[in-house]
Amino acid sequence: MINKERLLNTFLDLVRTGSESLDEREVLEKVKTILDNLGIPYKEDNAGEKIGSNANNLIAYVDGEGDPILLNAHVDTVKPGKGVEPIIQDNVIRSKGNTILGADDKAGVAAILEVLHVLKEQAIPHPPLNVVFTIAEEIGLYGAKHLDYSLINAKLGYAVDGTYPLVVGAPSQNTITVKIKGKSAHAGSAPEEGINAIVIASKAIDSFNWGRIDFETTANVGVIKGGRATNIVPDEVEVRMEVRSHNERKLEFYTDKILEAFWAAAKGKQIKGTWYYPQVKEEVHRSYTAFYWDETTPVVRRVIEAGKRLGKEITPKVGGGGSDANIFSEHGIPTVMVGIGGRNLHTTDEEITVDELVDGTRLLLEIVRG
Repeated sequence: MINKERLLNTFLDLVRTGSESLDEREVLEKVKTILDNLGIPYKEDNAGEKIGSNANNLIAYVDGEGDPILLNAHVDTVKPGKGVEPIIQDNVIRSKGNTILGADDKAGVAAILEVLHVLKEQAIPHPPLNVVFTIAEEIGLYGAKHLDYSLINAKLGYAVDGTYPLVVGAPSQNTITVKIKGKSAHAGSAPEEGINAIVIASKAIDSFNWGRIDFETTANVGVIKGGRATNIVPDEVEVRMEVRSHNERKLEFYTDKILEAFWAAAKGKQIKGTWYYPQVKEEVHRSYTAFYWDETTPVVRRVIEAGKRLGKEITPKVGGGGSDANIFSEHGIPTVMVGIGGRNLHTTDEEITVDELVDGTRLLLEIVRG
């Protein structure tokens, strides 16, 4: 049923079209052209205006019978994603140059577009579809967060993204920013008159057990900014961190522990008879909230049954990262991730096989028609 040549050509055209986060307009214009040729109506929201992108989320509508289903793929990529030259060697698609390939998530975009082609060409019965192409997923799921949900009436959803065929759960994430204000001084002639903000931050960081904390929880230090020169005791530093957990209690517990570590490290110091105390400013932002859908839920059963019809046993998996599925689930649309395949995502070694692309699209078609 799948037109392999058309699917592959669509995918290659999409990855050649740069669409780093907040610069997605060109690739979305190509998606619109395909939808226009299929006679599929669509709308745009104003998400781009809210987040500083040159494009908006695109929502297409396909009539059908039954309860509406949401299909989603994000059109943005990480950097470096401009000037991609895809090559195919031994059935493997990768980038020729020093760029990512962009299979994350243009494989998902291509799969959805091919399914829409097949549904029309072969008059396959299916439920109504809300097809949502989101922007700015890679930098914080911002497209899905700012989607106009009044344009959506789907009862369940499939985010066509990632590698594994079926991801039924993902953690919550807190993003933590701590800013420390110390006291500057000349590092050579009067270092004792300074309070080194970077040293305070390093002590706090060293006191916490980063990485995989337990089977449900991880924590990471991602960004440190501070200092102006080696001959100045740095008086300011900013540290950005994250905690992820499938357990809400643990998420809050370890978030608090990290903040406590910074407050404990920010000790006062007496300088020329006067006590100086570092200032600590903290900000905790909920990036996304966990979801989990078990095998009894319709959104999961539909994938497992589709796999069986294709002769595949699909085992649900719980993931460790956030996706648009988190945001849709938060908005009352039970959503799971359906992966197309690929390896080394977010790197210049990213690759996907032609067979993975085709097989993933076949599974998606079977999910939709089911």
